[in-house]
Amino acid sequence: MYAPNPVMAAEFDFHGDMNNRFQAYTNQRDWFRTGNSGGGTLKDSDPTETYGEMKYRFWFTAASDDGMVKGVYATEIGGIRFGEGSGGDFSGDGVNVETRWAYVDFALPDTVDQRLKIGLQPVSVNANVWNETATAVVLTGKLQSGIDYQLLWGRGDSTNEGANDSPEDEGWDGADNFALNLDKHFSPNLNAGIFYLYQMNNQVAEGVGEINSRNYELKLIADNSEYSVLNLGATFDYNRETSAGRLFLKGTAIAQTGTIEGVNFNPINGAVNPNTSYDLSTFLGRGELGLQFGPNTVTYTMVYASGDSNEQDSNFDAFISTDVDLTDSMIFQENFTDDDYFAETPYILDKGYFLNKIQLDHKVRPNLKLSGMLVYNRLAEAITLADGSSSKDLGLEFGGRVSYLPYPSLEIAAEAAYLLAGDAVDALEEGALQNGQSDKDIVHVAGRVRYKF
Repeated sequence: MYAPNPVMAAEFDFHGDMNNRFQAYTNQRDWFRTGNSGGGTLKDSDPTETYGEMKYRFWFTAASDDGMVKGVYATEIGGIRFGEGSGGDFSGDGVNVETRWAYVDFALPDTVDQRLKIGLQPVSVNANVWNETATAVVLTGKLQSGIDYQLLWGRGDSTNEGANDSPEDEGWDGADNFALNLDKHFSPNLNAGIFYLYQMNNQVAEGVGEINSRNYELKLIADNSEYSVLNLGATFDYNRETSAGRLFLKGTAIAQTGTIEGVNFNPINGAVNPNTSYDLSTFLGRGELGLQFGPNTVTYTMVYASGDSNEQDSNFDAFISTDVDLTDSMIFQENFTDDDYFAETPYILDKGYFLNKIQLDHKVRPNLKLSGMLVYNRLAEAITLADGSSSKDLGLEFGGRVSYLPYPSLEIAAEAAYLLAGDAVDALEEGALQNGQSDKDIVHVAGRVRYKF
């Protein structure tokens, strides 16, 4: 006798993030251009720029009535400037929509908190190493000891035309990533974790690939190199109530080692590196110390990413990320107009980063917040300047933000930043202007109207 499949109810949720951004003013149009670890150029008379752009993301979830199975699909309309391109000009009939997420999320049979996600999905191993969308299989759950775990296999790139498998290929054809995250809540005030990320790639192109100072990220050489990179990290998050207010302390430490082969390194200073095989040995540390008292929060942030001091040897001493989006500095990293930035990484070029930042946030009322910040930007390793001298000083940055929510789901916000450029910025000036000291400061003013539901 035929037994029909049981009919189960499904629940549907629809969500959106409709972000309209406006670059109100900048005196350096060509500084804020997507450049991975540092793509912009500082010019003497760069035209000012004002523009509007939109990035809309919509996603829906279809779930069984008991929540044991979910399907998620998201689309994105990204980085369309008003009046530009086939999507932003008259009639607006360009092809703009991309698939952002598409994955299945289900609980393992006979379990409650063990879930498996398969497909194109948000991947988060660590915000400084890999924290972006990718095709992956991710298992999450809780051990009997109370430890939360995440097991991940993800593939960022697969062998393409012009690339040959390594002779040592053992069946993995592409850029494969294996990660384990373990986190434990030791108390309501303390959470700590460790993670391990191993990344391997066997796509050796015909000839030699290239990696350079401005595009120093692992994702950019995944289709023409061979690498084996290991990341081992630890994190903690501590807070407690004191007589002065709520004190909080957060920290991250990451050690990175491995090899990168089949590429030639082209440094920003034009030096010739004869090597195609490199040993990687790097470190990144991040710490936040803060105090929340009344409507105020004061936070000190320190970031140190190791850099490379010798552009011509066979060692990479500069920390390298895979795919991330960092926002500590409005001038040197992503800001409101996050499709147009100098760098997305926790480092600048291959010279690392030593950031010191103090920020004050003040809630005028529940729906209105003001923020002010002072950032000292410095390279971890000195960069050679045109006159033969060298410098680590990127400059002192002043910034501020205001965020107003006229409705709980609608934000109207503005930000501004000004960089008193340090001498190291001279290496990023247009060639004819390089003279051993920075000549131009940088201004950024932007706003956004964002509806999230």
